[in-house]
Amino acid sequence: MKLVYEDGFGAFSGVRAAFLKKFVPREVNPNFEVYDSVNGYNRFIAVKSSRIPDDEDLAAGRFGIDFNRAKPTLKEALQYGSELPRGYKWTGNIAFAALNREEFDKKCAVWDNFYSYIWGSTPQTIWVAPHSGNVNRTTDDIIAIPKLMIDTCSAGVAASCAFNDKNKVSRRVMMPVHVTGQLGALINLGDLGVVDREKMDIVAKKIEMKYHERVQVLADEFKQDFCDKTPRILEHIKANRGTLNPEELYKIRRDDGFTIELYIKCLRLYGQEIKEFTLSGFKEALHNLGRIDVPVISNNFLYTGLNVGKLLKLREKMEKGQMHSAVLIECARVYAQRQPELVSEMILDIKRELFN
Repeated sequence: MKLVYEDGFGAFSGVRAAFLKKFVPREVNPNFEVYDSVNGYNRFIAVKSSRIPDDEDLAAGRFGIDFNRAKPTLKEALQYGSELPRGYKWTGNIAFAALNREEFDKKCAVWDNFYSYIWGSTPQTIWVAPHSGNVNRTTDDIIAIPKLMIDTCSAGVAASCAFNDKNKVSRRVMMPVHVTGQLGALINLGDLGVVDREKMDIVAKKIEMKYHERVQVLADEFKQDFCDKTPRILEHIKANRGTLNPEELYKIRRDDGFTIELYIKCLRLYGQEIKEFTLSGFKEALHNLGRIDVPVISNNFLYTGLNVGKLLKLREKMEKGQMHSAVLIECARVYAQRQPELVSEMILDIKRELFN
C-alpha cells in the first residue's frame, strides 16, 4: 500500500489519504512535513527541500538544507555561501550556506523548527527521512548525477515503518532512514556512537538468518543497478580530476576521494580487490560480481554515523533526557524502490530487537 507521494526519482512530495487514517499532521511547510500517530507512539518526519545548499527557491521559502548536519554559525554560513557552487562539499559538516544575515536567520529558524520535533522527553519513535527531498540541480563537473543525491523512497520506507509499528513505547528513539546506491548489504546500520555494538552484532545475525533467502530474489537486479550507474560516475571523476586514486583525489576534492574509497570497500565485500585505480580496473571488478549473494545486514560498514552523532550532539541530548537512543539506517536503493514492504518489515524487526 502506497502511503506517500514520491516522484519518478523517489523524492517525497506528501502523504496519501491512507496514511492519514492513522496519522494527523503536526506541521506542513515547504521544507518538511511532520505527522504523529493517533495513539502518539510514532512520529513521521519527511524532508521536501533539497540537501544541496544552493538548490533552492528562496521566494517560495524552500531552502537548501542538509538536516543531517550541524547548524552553522553566521560566519560559517557566509563563508560557505561565498564559495558556492564550486565549494559544495557532500562530506562537509554544516547544514546550509547563506549569502546574508537575513537568509541565515530564515534558515536557522527552519533548522531549529525541524529539530524541535526530534528532541523531547515524551516516549515516542521518531521515523525521519532527512534526505528525501527533490534535487533540481543541473549536472556539472561537481556532481555527476544530481538526482542520485536524493535518498530515493526513504520517506516511503520510513512512513511504512511508522504506519506498521504497533508496539507501545516507553522511551524516545530516533530512527533516521536513508537510502544508498552503494554496493553494501540490503540494510546497513550505523551506531551513531550511542548503540551497543555487541548487541547490534547479535541482532544482525538474527536478521541475516531470517531474511537471507527473501533478499536474494533481487540480488542480480541490485548488483546490476550498481554496475549500470558506477561507470558513469567513475568516468566523470577521471575526466574532471585526472585520477581514480583515492589518495590523490583527497588532495584535489575530498568528496570524490571518499566516493572512490567507498567503491573499493564495497567491491571488497563482494570479493573484488581493485589492483589498479583505472577505469578498466574498476570495470573488471564490476564484471566479476557474478552470482555472489547480497548480505542482508551490516553494522558500521558504510556509514557509522559517528560524525553525525557528534554534529547533532546526540550524546549530550541523551544525557539531558531528550532522547533515549538512535540508530542510523541505510537501505539499498533497489530494494527501497522495489520491495519497500520487505525493507520496512526488516527495520521493524531490528527496532524491536534493539530497543524493545
